[in-house]
Amino acid sequence: MELLAAPLQGFTDYVWRNAHSTVFAGNVSCYYAPFLRIEKGAFRNKDLRDIAPENNTAGTFVPQVIACPAEQFALLIDKTASMGYRSIDINMGCPFPPLVKRHCGAGILSYPNEVSKLLDIAKKFNGIDFSIKMRLGVACPDEWETLMPIIAGFDPIHVTLHPRTAMQQYSGNIDLEQFSNFYAAASFPVVYNGDITTNADIGNIAAKYPQLRAIMAGRGLLANPALNTDNLQYTDEICLLENLHNLLLEQYRMHLCGDAHLLAKMKSLWEYFLAGRGSRKCRKKIMKSSTIEKYRLAVEEFWQSLADIGSGIIPGQQPLA
Repeated sequence: MELLAAPLQGFTDYVWRNAHSTVFAGNVSCYYAPFLRIEKGAFRNKDLRDIAPENNTAGTFVPQVIACPAEQFALLIDKTASMGYRSIDINMGCPFPPLVKRHCGAGILSYPNEVSKLLDIAKKFNGIDFSIKMRLGVACPDEWETLMPIIAGFDPIHVTLHPRTAMQQYSGNIDLEQFSNFYAAASFPVVYNGDITTNADIGNIAAKYPQLRAIMAGRGLLANPALNTDNLQYTDEICLLENLHNLLLEQYRMHLCGDAHLLAKMKSLWEYFLAGRGSRKCRKKIMKSSTIEKYRLAVEEFWQSLADIGSGIIPGQQPLA
């Protein structure tokens, strides 16, 4: 089953996307960028750098724009298309409460007329393939039912559905019953997204929904960058993960200003990176490190803890999934 890399604000920037595609070439068939938005009446330079074609060397790459007031939505599509992109993903799934309150991201799902208006705007852009990333609804898991004819009339190249509501954000259980209903009702290709952390998860979803267009992983791919790799030996996996970390450290050093900024960025990586694996003591050392040198030493201890777990030196813990 084809694996797509989900966008995650603050994590899956172009440095991460390029590094992952270099170290784990072939695992992911397409990388999606965090959404482009307008803030205080202007495009954010940070977002424009992130989707600039010259900064994206990672295989297939698709930028994303967020569903927002109509006048801004048209500007976002126009700006993205002017950079040469002919595939654009529409974000109707971000559960961040301030955006939801403004009917942006997943917040638009409770307002079918607004969804219809935005998709009518997108239809006016000839020569662009649009996909949609969405949730089940804002508070109710069946809100998607009202939207289905609107989305079907838009004829997206695919719709990625995360089977939670916006109110759930990333907590609580995914609703596979509602996903199954959506999957059965869809007249367009469907992509599954949500709680994919292991190859077994990919296999189980692919078996349950054989007509899926693809599976998308976000937090799960950050936690397990080797996701979708077959027959990889444990020691080889550790080596690749270490290579990914070192490449990220090298690349962020080139793009960020000073050690303090670099340290903050690398520590933020560990919010998801190999979550639940290795030594908790080493992870704490990483997060408490006050200099790059202390950070490096703590990370070296972490790699050693993974090696010890894999060799059985540390009993009662599991190696990487």
